[in-house]
Amino acid sequence: MIEHGRSGNTTTNDHYPRIRIYFFSHPPCSTVLSSKYYINGKLGLFITFNKPNLLHYGAIIFNNRAMKHHLPPLDSLKAFESAARLLSITLAADELCVTKGAVSYQIKRLEQHIGQPLFKRTTRQILLTDAGQILYQTTKSAFEDLTNQLQLIDNKHQQNLVIEVTSYVALRWLSPKLASFCAQYPDSKVVMQHTISQPDDNHSGVDISIHWQECQNGAGNAVGMQLPMPMFAVASRSLMQRYQLSAQSLDKSNLLGQPPFSNIPLLCEHRDIDLWQLWSKGQPLANPRHVIEDANVRVQAAINGQGLVLADALMQSEINTRSLTPVSSHQLQGYGYVVKPYSSHPLALLLMQWLKT
Repeated sequence: MIEHGRSGNTTTNDHYPRIRIYFFSHPPCSTVLSSKYYINGKLGLFITFNKPNLLHYGAIIFNNRAMKHHLPPLDSLKAFESAARLLSITLAADELCVTKGAVSYQIKRLEQHIGQPLFKRTTRQILLTDAGQILYQTTKSAFEDLTNQLQLIDNKHQQNLVIEVTSYVALRWLSPKLASFCAQYPDSKVVMQHTISQPDDNHSGVDISIHWQECQNGAGNAVGMQLPMPMFAVASRSLMQRYQLSAQSLDKSNLLGQPPFSNIPLLCEHRDIDLWQLWSKGQPLANPRHVIEDANVRVQAAINGQGLVLADALMQSEINTRSLTPVSSHQLQGYGYVVKPYSSHPLALLLMQWLKT
């Protein structure tokens, strides 16, 4: 049994309760009292016993109010994730079917909870702060994981065809192909399980996985389908003007690591493989790195002039509209996407044949 009381002493932290604990044992144990102390600035309670020979352990209890680590409201996280993804309070309000004031209020609550701003607000747009970038990657991943797990639970019941794919590949390559497939087979039930970055090795509940990997000379499982994608450096017009880049500025792979080009930020995702290092043929690069896991956000950041990005054929629309321009004819070969079945689902085999043709 635990009783809360107050200390008779007067200290700056006396608003924290002292706790009286009774242990019931056989034979009966006398009352156990606590005393206050601090560890790393956090209030704690050390439990003392009148008859230590009856008990073989002690305890330290931290007051919950002194150790405040609870999560912020879910509504605030959802409003923040939407605004951070769209970089717009107005678009986030439309997506969530609420007012702009409601989105702003939830973001303000979240900033107060964290204790620092998450957005840089300008007259025309909002931009993420460093803290906002970190929280965005976490919340986006968490919401996607939750959505995917709920889909998996539902799919086990409905026996849908589940395709594991990054949102970047789904948007730019798979979705148009699925539209014609579903029109040809209207009774098919296809679910795209989106991920921000590369799927992990656990393909439980997945029928087809589309992932990026080494892709050369027939590498990979013969059952799968390979899509080689040479990678090349691109930049926005504003960044090219800022650093006086041309379409041939970095034709020599070692130039990127040398002044003045060594000051150009490189946009990348966290990988075990450093693609920029491979692209530069192992030349040391001291350029600042901006890690952005979501490839769609990485492309938009490049369009906004935040740095160079490695593009592939799936970015052809941005190149055609000159939103992004190649700054070198040099290409990184040997990588691409592999489409691989992980089940004997009839629709999986049918879709694999469809994609190959």
